[in-house]
Amino acid sequence: MYISMSRLRLPVAQVPELLEAFRNRAGLVDTAAGFVDLEVWHSDRDPGEVIMVSRWRRRDAFTRYMKSDDHKVSHARITPELKAVISLERLDHLHTYDVVAT
Repeated sequence: MYISMSRLRLPVAQVPELLEAFRNRAGLVDTAAGFVDLEVWHSDRDPGEVIMVSRWRRRDAFTRYMKSDDHKVSHARITPELKAVISLERLDHLHTYDVVAT
């Protein structure tokens, strides 16, 4: 299992626009080889933070998708104005763990 977690920071006023973009995402990643799922988290405790968590069967599947045309198309749908106010606060990759219970 390979997990990528992106902590995004943006002005609170733009958070609804970003959340709506995720809700209406192109979904191209859904058919990528090795993709498991994607979740987007938001909390009123830190209203300017949005966390995106994607799970993959293997690290190479994630890497391949990040370099793909589908990834470029997906991100091109975000307006330049919204892109300008989003900052990647932290990026974590968990890849040395095995799922041992569910």
